[in-house]
Amino acid sequence: MKQLELDLMITDIADPGYNPDWSNDFNTHVGQLTEQVFEWAEATFPNRNDASMYLKMYGEIAEMIESDGDANEIADMFILLLDYAKRKKVDVATIVLRKLNLSLTRTWVT
Repeated sequence: MKQLELDLMITDIADPGYNPDWSNDFNTHVGQLTEQVFEWAEATFPNRNDASMYLKMYGEIAEMIESDGDANEIADMFILLLDYAKRKKVDVATIVLRKLNLSLTRTWVT
């Protein structure tokens, strides 16, 4: 994705009442990925709940740290987060861009 496109999206979501344009490639791809993950999780783990998901995330974080950032471990964590977000009715693409927009307005100490 080009930086200019990302800048435009970040500007678009500055308004809390922003309604995402799902024709946007970034939102569409993240949205489609979220749906695929959720459908798989529903079929594979239909009895999952918040507590079981937190425990699984905790284990996956440990595996990710131990593996020193192995791509498969990062993917496992991302899958869990997408599934959790969908269960909580969070539009990941919109909220991540909204949070990034907020972060861009802050002064960070490094």
